[in-house]
Amino acid sequence: MFGPRFASRLRAPFMERALPVRRHTRRTTSSETTAVSRAPGRWLAALFVGTTLLGGSAAALAGDNSVNVAPVPMASVPVLPGVQGNYLTGCGGCHGVQGHSGRSVVPDLAGHVGYFLCTPAGREYLIRLPNVAFANLSSADLATMMNFVVFRLGAGSAPQGAQPYTEEEVARLRAHPFREASLHMYRDEVVRGVAKACPRAADLHDYDLNLNSREVDNGVSRPFSAPGPS
Repeated sequence: MFGPRFASRLRAPFMERALPVRRHTRRTTSSETTAVSRAPGRWLAALFVGTTLLGGSAAALAGDNSVNVAPVPMASVPVLPGVQGNYLTGCGGCHGVQGHSGRSVVPDLAGHVGYFLCTPAGREYLIRLPNVAFANLSSADLATMMNFVVFRLGAGSAPQGAQPYTEEEVARLRAHPFREASLHMYRDEVVRGVAKACPRAADLHDYDLNLNSREVDNGVSRPFSAPGPS
């Protein structure tokens, strides 16, 4: 099967590779040079056709105003009020566009955040939070945004007669943000006071309980139960 003739066939390619290869050069003719020089133009033409088929055009890419592009009426473009835009930029990523979030990870604002106004400590807590106090907003704009959060997103949770934040109040509170306090422990105490003043706020502690369940018991927060009648 593997006789001499087969062996000679195997040797032939290797022998050919071992032989020196003579390179032949040929001068290109003028017609060939012309064909090569025209190649880029043909590629551009093909690119233009492909772009057109995909829905674009070379004129549009070049910014040619002669292209008939229907303008979008400004009335059809939704415009958010400034206060809502400030909320979405600074808070909405975690707390949700409408104040609904992953409640076990981030506190819900919708229908809940107004409860913090049940006590002076709760009212101050909302402004002294670092993410609020250090917001890139003027005190006037921050007051407007926090009133939107408390009374609009937290509709139905603010106690009757609760007053909106003022620019002066916000300026005073944000000058003393939480720096060294354990926010978890401090929130725990604030929520206890809020729930005592407004028993309906007891479920604010759901966030703390869920946080405790994910952490090793380190004495930061105590088990919570809604306060009974005093």
